[in-house]
Amino acid sequence: MSFFAKLGSSGSDTSDSGSDSEESIRSGSEGEEQDRKLAAAKKEKKKHGASMFLKSDAEDSDDSSDEEEEEMSEDEDEDDDDDDDDRGNLANQFLKGAASSEEESEEEDKTVVLSAKDKRFAEMETSISKIQNAIKNADGARNDWVLAASELDKLIRFITRHQTSMISSPIPPAGHFPPAFLACLVELNDAVNETITAEKTASKKMPVPKAKALSAIRQTLKKKMKEFEIVLTTYQEDPTAYASAYDVANVAPAVPKVSRKTTATAPTEEGDEGDFQTIGKGGKTLNLTPEGVFKTLKDIAEQRGKKNTDRAETIRILTKLLEVSVTTYQKIRVYLSLLPARLDYSQHLPSIPHDSWISCRQEYDDLISLLLKESDYMVAEVVPEYDDMVDREPEEVDGQKQRVIVAGSLIGTLEGLDNEFTKTLQHTDAQEKGAEYIERLKEEAPLYATICKAQVLFERENMSDQTARAVMRRLEHVHAKPDIIIDHFEQRAISAIGSYTSSLTPFTDKRSPAALIHTLCVYIYSIESTLLRTRAILFHIFNRGMHGEYHQARDLLLMSHIQDTVQQADVTTQILYNRAVMQLGLAAFRQGLVEECRTILQEIFSTQKQKELLAQAVQRYNNLLTPDQESKEKRRLLPFHLHLNLELLEAAYLTSCMLIEIPLLANAQTEEQRRRVASKTFKRHLDMAERQAFMGPPEHTRDHVVKAAKALEAGDWERAKELILSIKVWSLLDNVDEVKATLAIKVQEEALRTYLFTYSAHYASLSLSALATTFDLPLARVQTIVSRMIYNDELQASLDAIDSVIVFQRIETTEVQKLAQQLADRAVAMLETNEKTLDQKLGQGGQGVDRESRGATGGEGKGTERRQGQRGTYRGRGRGRGFQSGLGGAMGQRRVAA
Repeated sequence: MSFFAKLGSSGSDTSDSGSDSEESIRSGSEGEEQDRKLAAAKKEKKKHGASMFLKSDAEDSDDSSDEEEEEMSEDEDEDDDDDDDDRGNLANQFLKGAASSEEESEEEDKTVVLSAKDKRFAEMETSISKIQNAIKNADGARNDWVLAASELDKLIRFITRHQTSMISSPIPPAGHFPPAFLACLVELNDAVNETITAEKTASKKMPVPKAKALSAIRQTLKKKMKEFEIVLTTYQEDPTAYASAYDVANVAPAVPKVSRKTTATAPTEEGDEGDFQTIGKGGKTLNLTPEGVFKTLKDIAEQRGKKNTDRAETIRILTKLLEVSVTTYQKIRVYLSLLPARLDYSQHLPSIPHDSWISCRQEYDDLISLLLKESDYMVAEVVPEYDDMVDREPEEVDGQKQRVIVAGSLIGTLEGLDNEFTKTLQHTDAQEKGAEYIERLKEEAPLYATICKAQVLFERENMSDQTARAVMRRLEHVHAKPDIIIDHFEQRAISAIGSYTSSLTPFTDKRSPAALIHTLCVYIYSIESTLLRTRAILFHIFNRGMHGEYHQARDLLLMSHIQDTVQQADVTTQILYNRAVMQLGLAAFRQGLVEECRTILQEIFSTQKQKELLAQAVQRYNNLLTPDQESKEKRRLLPFHLHLNLELLEAAYLTSCMLIEIPLLANAQTEEQRRRVASKTFKRHLDMAERQAFMGPPEHTRDHVVKAAKALEAGDWERAKELILSIKVWSLLDNVDEVKATLAIKVQEEALRTYLFTYSAHYASLSLSALATTFDLPLARVQTIVSRMIYNDELQASLDAIDSVIVFQRIETTEVQKLAQQLADRAVAMLETNEKTLDQKLGQGGQGVDRESRGATGGEGKGTERRQGQRGTYRGRGRGRGFQSGLGGAMGQRRVAA
């Protein structure tokens, strides 16, 4: 009996089923119109019976029968199927008000089941939509900042869960944030800024709840914009490219489709069920067998670089090919395709995922080990033509075995691998994500071992250019490291290389880190590449300066003449030059050479671009940098562990200035002489301190130095020494105790000189023993200082060695002599200005032909005037990296004297 026949029958069973059917129809329709139609159907059934409906629907169902009906018995099953079709069709007629097909009813009855990931993205889209609506209503009658704040919290929770899910994915798309999320942040930030600006001039203030919500949104955006700064910058540069990269990197992993291909022959008795083949993207058949390696490699090579290429799928296919490769030649070919594919992954993002980089390094290491083991195979950039679809093996020609040479660039892959490691460190915030930064930094030791292994291979193959470039990579990793870290790297390399040897740096010999760097640098000095030689000597200077060997580092710099040509060098070389010079100045300070330290560090601290010149930050000067320029600047930044401590450098510079300038200020006779100090930066700090009515306890390094300078000027050398030695940043120095002892002696000596300059006019004579007691110095040292001051005409006096007293002489200068002295001073200043202008026009930056002659007279001269050497100029819109460090004066004098 059909559905409608049962509906009209009597009895308890039929009434129950009918009532159930009524409830199902009512629950599906949920409307009064459907109820009325159901009642009408009941009445119609009582009048005419169910045959009419069954007949008409049976005819319709005959037309829509499928293959299953043919397999059933025509007598019984067709009737049952017709009844089922009748029920569905008639129910649809009453539910929809019109007839509908079987396919439509099935689609309507389907329930969509979303995965957890799809649910998260649906929540994100909903929150973004509500935030956008709230932004649109923010300027209207409904101020929905409260709604926007709550939805922003949901959006942040979503992105947090999304980041967690990315970490656990097989190939985590590091840095892949949905473009819609980034666009929402940018749009919301603009709306908040506009509202805050308009609120300042509004006559009616915003209600308190909405104002609090707006403030909360502003704080949240400020934090998140800083957290996602790198990704936001990449997105804002080219949103379309970022979206494309996101779609490619976050495509669902393509599970290899296995289809059973029926062969012409029947299965064998052994259970052969046919051939299985992998179907790749686009329906292409992939033959992942040893016989199909070369064909698959060719197909992948043809697809490389094309738009919308699934790089993740390419990497998976190549990894599978590596597993099925049998011969050495096949493995080498797959490695040479797999490594570039990994390095090209996510090329529109800052760096490749760290897990993918680790796999890439391991695979490169395996390739080098394979080539070291199989000496009959070789990878070179220039090779004879060969058929890349045929497997190759070494052959004997005229009794000699011919090696198999494969086209590829091992050194290019090594440099790309090293560069990607640097990028991963650059785009990891060492302060907020310190643990993650350290985990990534731990991979430097295995990378260094891989570089050493590649160097051994290049040496064996007599590849001089590749060997030099590998040695440079080793220098980049060890030149700025402490000795204990270098020893650890070398031990890791020795264990990785094993029994293989190197003629350049034998790993079986014990050598100190300084000797290792010296050996590597000397090898680079012997090659023809000017760029590599320049960078090698800068690495050498930096390492010697880091160990406090000032004179050795200074001699290397002077003999190289890099300061003459650094203006024409590339930006990276100029950064290395600046770092080497800063380390040289710090080495001079550690040895107590305050004059040399002040001269070297003066150039960089006379500007406000210390971080930029040392590639430690990108400074935006009133948004003068274009997005492209800013992107280039960020790519040049050094990882955090290579940064120089600017606070330590500033402390050394200001302390040196204090020890030099305070005695000069005490000896100045006129106001013009007081203004003509060499360090304008230090003088500005002193002037600011003098203008303050009250100075509290020192908090920063600069405060310590300024208060020490004021105490030294007043003659309180004990207080000055206490302030200088209490600077906490000195603890970063290796030989901190020696440096503090040297600083204490320097403060006492300069206090003595300041005292003599200040009070010489009030004494006829002074006892040397009294001075030694006052300043806690040996009598011989006091006598030496006084004798030097008399010799340099700084002190108008004579020394009575018998009575150990200083006899001061009164020389009253006439007005004409004073004017003549002023004229001479101005002539000297004009001469220096003219020399600077000439050097700038000639492009020599203060290092011309007569630099040595000027440097020979550029130290401390007669009288009270000092010439600090020629200073160069900055390059390119005020953002050039290299600078002349005043070496033409102090260092030029030492070279001529030698």
